[in-house]
Amino acid sequence: MDTEAIKNIVITLLERMGFGAEIEEVAAYQGVTPRVCVRVRGDACLLIGERGANLAALEHIARKTIHKQQGMDARITLDINDYRLRRLEDLKQDVKTAAKQVRLYAAPVPLRPMTSFERRIVHLLLDEYPDITTESSGEEPERRVIIKPLAR
Repeated sequence: MDTEAIKNIVITLLERMGFGAEIEEVAAYQGVTPRVCVRVRGDACLLIGERGANLAALEHIARKTIHKQQGMDARITLDINDYRLRRLEDLKQDVKTAAKQVRLYAAPVPLRPMTSFERRIVHLLLDEYPDITTESSGEEPERRVIIKPLAR
């Protein structure tokens, strides 16, 4: 995947949306997975939106634009001012706290509603706990993970 082309598409999108002057830096990189991460730095907090809704929409538009211009289905993650990174760290802390509560009280603990990506992270994090199980319940956008003690 051409990270430079993806970076340029994101820059063009931001400029056309009127955020060109606010953007200080755009960096794109690809790790061991086929996903390209695009980090944007600058005074663009409006692009994040409530609970990351605008960021998710912008990521979707970027994917569609990349598909139209490059003819490929790009797997990209767009992050503005490390919002997603901070949110992931908060999620990890919330999961650890909830797991402690489940162990202490032996009662289910429902987490806040979250995206499918966040729910997947929760399930993966708690795979390491042999005495705890997880399940997703509810309908989008109120779907959430419930952490439970393993029935014995």
